[in-house]
Amino acid sequence: MRRRNENQPEQEENSGIDYSVYHMGILEWLLYVCMAGAVLFLVGYIFYRSIILSFAISLFGLLYPKMRKKKIIEARKNKLNMQFKDMLYSLSSAVGAGNSVESAISVVLDDMEQQYNDPNVFIIKELSLMKLRLQMNRTVEEVFNDFAARSHLEDIETFASIFQIAKRTGGNLIDIIRNTTQIIADKIEINQEIETMLSGQQAEQKVLTILPFGLVLFMTKSSGDFMEPIFTTAIGRGVATISLAVILLANLWSKKIASIRI
Repeated sequence: MRRRNENQPEQEENSGIDYSVYHMGILEWLLYVCMAGAVLFLVGYIFYRSIILSFAISLFGLLYPKMRKKKIIEARKNKLNMQFKDMLYSLSSAVGAGNSVESAISVVLDDMEQQYNDPNVFIIKELSLMKLRLQMNRTVEEVFNDFAARSHLEDIETFASIFQIAKRTGGNLIDIIRNTTQIIADKIEINQEIETMLSGQQAEQKVLTILPFGLVLFMTKSSGDFMEPIFTTAIGRGVATISLAVILLANLWSKKIASIRI
């Protein structure tokens, strides 16, 4: 695994980043497993007061790196989508000023470098790769199609398809790029507004997920022997297990409701 991770930057530089793939290093994997295992151990101890059961529950932390990898991939795609919107505005302006699409790539690259001031930004890497491939006599349609295929993002795939059709049919590229840019940018902005509106509800959802654990811990500390049957009898542990399952299902359900895309 280490050898593959060390070669990853070179592979990305030559062939571009596949935004649906993320190689997690062994140290990063161990960090996420330990973090998740510690949290699950605490949750198990709060509900069962048993070291053995808590340790058994903590083993589910081995599943967390896979879940975390999906989150990292989703975050990368969201960043790329927002950067792509800025790229489209710049490309539309550059083409509208009389540049060909091929020469406009260099103009857009300079614009993005000034805007982000970080060579590791995804869109700067992509534009640099586009410029390099155009210099190697690759067509601009091939460059955009490759970017779309690696991004796995609907907006970029849509733009690449429309651009390819416009090139083949001899359409007015300036108007097509301008109109496509406006439509895609509006869609991205609406998604961003929806995420902003949902951020408050998502914070409330996290609080409501944590609240039952705090309530059980408070009752255990303040009620003396009242909670003892929960931790010492089979019926009590069955109730605790059902409660944990309900909390988990409620958490998954609330996340599903909050995941809105257009």
